[in-house]
Amino acid sequence: MSITTNLAHKFSKAKDIRRRFGVAATLQYAANIVGSKLCNFEALTLVWLPLDEMKIELDLPDDTTMRFLTPSEVEAFAQDPANDFVESHVGRAHAGTDFCFSALVDGRLASYGWYTLDRAFSIGDNGLLMRAPSNAAYMHSGFTHPDFRGRRLHGIGMGRALHALSDRGVNALVSDVDWANHASLKSCARLGYRMLGNLYAIGNGRFHSIPKAAKKLGISFERESAGEPQNAETTLNAA
Repeated sequence: MSITTNLAHKFSKAKDIRRRFGVAATLQYAANIVGSKLCNFEALTLVWLPLDEMKIELDLPDDTTMRFLTPSEVEAFAQDPANDFVESHVGRAHAGTDFCFSALVDGRLASYGWYTLDRAFSIGDNGLLMRAPSNAAYMHSGFTHPDFRGRRLHGIGMGRALHALSDRGVNALVSDVDWANHASLKSCARLGYRMLGNLYAIGNGRFHSIPKAAKKLGISFERESAGEPQNAETTLNAA
């Protein structure tokens, strides 16, 4: 993409953000672009969904089932690029640290979300690891296949996954959303997520600020060591 085309695309997106979400959202979008170039700036909104505050309808269409995939099923579905798995998903499924909760429509993988338990996880591109408290799962890598978008499968899946994980002592989900992704943040609020505040990071996490509300819940952060593998997953961007 040429520089001119890239600038035109960013300008068009800024206009759309201003139309849909206002001036403040547009300034956040601009801060992301400028800050990432100048000082590796990143801002993520941390969100928290307690089981007893969830506002998710759990009814499913007749043609849809939801359940956790087995590691062998993850491996099989990962062979199809349309399912948008990253390479590390298969290994983590076999290791038993990450679990894929899926929506299946007539045998097709329609939607899924990944849930991490009992380990630190790299978030964003800021060199920080987040660790959730023992009663919470970190939800990441939400995806809905284009053929099935508009059916709210991702939201229903989160609700059903949280209920299923309650057998393991989990009663809340934690995740992160780019602070300028107002469409996803609006969706989170509709589902019952609490907004814990923004995590700000500069210079690959060397300087960072953590929301007090996250600390009170037992969410902790640490710098990623040089030998720790980076994770490229994103969160809560499924339709």
